[in-house]
Amino acid sequence: MSDRSPWRCAAIALLAFPGALRAQEVSADTLHVLRIGDEDVRELIGHVLLTQDATRVRCERALEHLRTGVFQLFGNVVVTDDTLTLRAPRGTYDRPRRLAEVFDRVELEQEGTTLHAGYGEYFAEERRAFFHTRVVVVDSSSVVRADTLEYWRLTRRSRARGRVVVESPADRLTIYGGLLDHDPERLYSRMTLDPLMVQVDSSAPGSFDTLQVRGRVLEAYRDSTHRLIARDSVRLVRADLAARGRYACYFTAADSIVLRQSPVLWYRETQVSGDSIDVRLERRKVRALVVDGNALAVSRSDSLHPGLFDQLTGDRLRMLFGAGGLDRTDVEGRAVSLYHLYDDTLANGLNKTSGDRIVIRFSRGRAERIAVYGGVEGQYFPENMVRAHEAEYALPNFVWRTDRPRLERTAPFPADH
Repeated sequence: MSDRSPWRCAAIALLAFPGALRAQEVSADTLHVLRIGDEDVRELIGHVLLTQDATRVRCERALEHLRTGVFQLFGNVVVTDDTLTLRAPRGTYDRPRRLAEVFDRVELEQEGTTLHAGYGEYFAEERRAFFHTRVVVVDSSSVVRADTLEYWRLTRRSRARGRVVVESPADRLTIYGGLLDHDPERLYSRMTLDPLMVQVDSSAPGSFDTLQVRGRVLEAYRDSTHRLIARDSVRLVRADLAARGRYACYFTAADSIVLRQSPVLWYRETQVSGDSIDVRLERRKVRALVVDGNALAVSRSDSLHPGLFDQLTGDRLRMLFGAGGLDRTDVEGRAVSLYHLYDDTLANGLNKTSGDRIVIRFSRGRAERIAVYGGVEGQYFPENMVRAHEAEYALPNFVWRTDRPRLERTAPFPADH
C-alpha cells in the first residue's frame, strides 16, 4: 500500500484529530484526508463550521479542496453574515473569493424579508447577493416574483429582472414589468421595461372594478402619500374612465388622480383636455374633474347623431358628477359653449355662447339650463346652415380623439410564474 493511499491518509487524520476537530477557521466532528486524482482533499463530517471574518458557514458534510480553497457543502447548508441568513440543501464556499454559492431550495432571511429561489450567490466582501430561477421575495407589504434578483445587504436595495411581478395585497395592486429597482430606505420602487399596474377592487359582491396604468416608467412611493407615478406614454383605464398623457399620479389611499403634461381624459361619452386635470373619486366613482389651462370638454351631442359634438372651452373647467352622470359644468375665463339643439329627436341648429363664466346644469345627460355671466354674447345658427358643415362651426381647439385606451384582458405573464 502506497504512503499516498487515501486510506492511509484518512487513518493518520483520525489519529491526529481524535474527537471534534478544531483547526483555525474550520471545525467538524470528524476529518478525513483524501487524495482525489492529483489533489489533496479534506473531508469534514458532522457539525461542520467554517468561519471567515463575520461570515459563518455550517453544514453536515464538506469537502475542502486544499489547492483552491473551495469547499463543497452538503446537507443543511447555512450561511450567516450579521443579520443575513442563507439556507440550501447544498452549495460551495470559495474562501479566497469569500463567495458562497447555493443550489436547489434556496432561502434567504434578513430583518423581516424572506427570499426563495433555485440558485443563489453571496459575495461576503461586497455584501451582495444574486439569485435566479423562480425568485420569490416576501415582506410585510408585498410579494415580488422575478427571473433574477440582485440584493445589496447594507442598503437593502434590490434589482429584479426578467418577468417581474409585484403584488401588494393591502392596495390590491399588481405591477408587471421587466426591471424593478427597490429602495426600502426611501420607501420607493421603480419599474421599467413595459410596466403595467393593475388594481382590482370588488366594490360589491360579484362585481369587480379594474384600474390599469401603463407608462414607460412606473414609480411607487409607500410613504404617507401612498402614490403611484407613471411617466411618458401614459395610459390609464378604469371602467368608464380612460386617460392619456405624459405624467399621471395616482394617490391610492386618497383615491384621486392627477394628470399633467398635455393630458386627455375620457369619462363615459365626454372627452376632456387641458394643461392639467385633477380627478377626484369617491368609492372608485368619479365625482369631480378639474381642468386648468386651455380647458376643453367635448361630448357626443346625441346617441342618434354620433357625428355631432357639444363643446365647451375656457381657462378653468369644473365638472361635477352624481349617481346619474354629469350634474353640472362650470367654466371660467374666456368661456365659450357650443351645443346642438333638437326638436324631439331632430337636429334643430347650433347655439354658440361666450362670457366670463358659463354654468351648465344637466339632466339625463343633456344640458337643461345654461347661465352665462359677464360679457355675454350669443349666436344661433339654423340647421340648414349647419348640416354637413359642422366642422366649420367647431371651436378652434376642438379635436375628437379616437385613441381612447381600453382595458387589457390578459396579463403580460402569470403572476405565479
